[in-house]
Amino acid sequence: MDIKKLRQKLLDLAIRGELVPQDPNDEPASELLSRIHEEKLAMVERGELKPKDVKNDTVIYFGSDGLPYEKRADGEGKAKCIESEIPFELPEGWSWARVASISDEPSYGTSKKSDIEGTVPVLRMGNITRAGTIDYSDLVYTSDADDIAKYDLHPGDLIFNRTNSRAWVGKVAYYDGSIPAIYAGYLIRFRAILINPKYINYAMCTQYERNWCASVKTDGVNQSNINARKLKSFLIPVPPLAEQLRIVDALDKYLALVDGIERDRADLDGLLAQLKSKVLDLAVRGELVEHDPGDEPASELLSRIREEKLAMVGRGELKPKDVKNDTVIFTGSDGLRYEKPADGKAEAKCIEGEIPFEIPEGWSWCRLLTPVALDPKNDVDDETPASFLPMAAIEEGFRNQYHPEIRRWKEIKKGFTQFADGDVVFAKISPCFENGKYFIASCLESGAGAGSTELYVLRSPSKGLYRKYLFYFLASNYFMGDAKKTFMGSVGQQRIKKDYLERMMLPVPPLDEQHRIVKTIEAAFSLTNL
Repeated sequence: MDIKKLRQKLLDLAIRGELVPQDPNDEPASELLSRIHEEKLAMVERGELKPKDVKNDTVIYFGSDGLPYEKRADGEGKAKCIESEIPFELPEGWSWARVASISDEPSYGTSKKSDIEGTVPVLRMGNITRAGTIDYSDLVYTSDADDIAKYDLHPGDLIFNRTNSRAWVGKVAYYDGSIPAIYAGYLIRFRAILINPKYINYAMCTQYERNWCASVKTDGVNQSNINARKLKSFLIPVPPLAEQLRIVDALDKYLALVDGIERDRADLDGLLAQLKSKVLDLAVRGELVEHDPGDEPASELLSRIREEKLAMVGRGELKPKDVKNDTVIFTGSDGLRYEKPADGKAEAKCIEGEIPFEIPEGWSWCRLLTPVALDPKNDVDDETPASFLPMAAIEEGFRNQYHPEIRRWKEIKKGFTQFADGDVVFAKISPCFENGKYFIASCLESGAGAGSTELYVLRSPSKGLYRKYLFYFLASNYFMGDAKKTFMGSVGQQRIKKDYLERMMLPVPPLDEQHRIVKTIEAAFSLTNL
């Protein structure tokens, strides 16, 4: 169940008049809008609004030709057809209205600097959620009496986020008055008049509003802006007042249920993630499946892999550097673990302190890069079509899925990471690494591909490790948890360094057991894919 889509569907039904039944006895929205204009004129008389705040109010109606027209509420000027602006049809008794015509004059928040302590919270763009609520968990404060008087929020006020990233600009929230607060400069406060503010808030949390924001925003460096003039032009689908109340009551009830489902789903997802982590932990420790004493020991598999890597160097498929640092880890007569170069050119040294846990009989330890080659190159003709994978084309969640583009090899062979069918590929940069942008390359165009430089590629000989075992090892908390402790670089651009891969100890089961382990992992995971 997609909770976000469910929430948006409910909101979309609401603003189209499809969430609750219409009552033909309800006062039409057009009469409500007439009363709103009269009230705004009265507010001018009382000094609560200025004449300019109502000067450009409009009335939207349908002409005898069935098309929508807009004219000034004061009767001056000519009506103009706005058919191109109307996004969808409304039920009988509903009307369209601009934000300017149903609210007071929108006002920008304070530009003064806030403090970590003070008498009144100052709401900022980060406090406005996509759900139309206010998050009070991260607040700053002010004690400035002038600002508190000028920017004091009233229950029912609506807050519009005018400046933010492209994805987040245009968020709206309903202020319920539970905590006294003022608002900062990247926010706009507007106040609905004689209309239900909760309904307006729900209407402005819809995909319709997001699409409008995307069409009117002004983009700058790392941020976008929608000013008050544009906000006032936004078209609100206005139901009769009685129906607004029914819609708000229904949405309050339904969205509370959705929130409950979302919380339960988050709890369930957390439990399932823990279960998957435990399965992988048991797998790499040799505790997931039974051992077969008839299996060929892993040490013999590693010997064959060494021979095959040397042969690949001879054939030009790997370079001498890809085997230069290969080692052999063995248990000495004293029961301790030792490591020596695979080429025998140096003395063995004791590495007992590096062994993270005990493994079963028939298994072997090796360095992660010993049975594979890191970031090998492909030998492909320039005109050959090949798969191209920017990071965005790789799915998250260890799904082993990706969506390549097709390019000529000469266009992608330089400046990108190369891989081929059978390679195990994973992101080395945060948060793509933690989010599981991993895959085993298969069905690549011409068997070859290239992609983001923020990828590591592990290539195993064709008769080497079972690639799916290697894939699940890389997804285990044993590998990932220690990797995150070694991140280098600035926040948001942290990477796993090569030396971590060089040091990492890989527990290697017999090849037949690798297959049994993977089969059991996938059977367990299939039960958790709810």
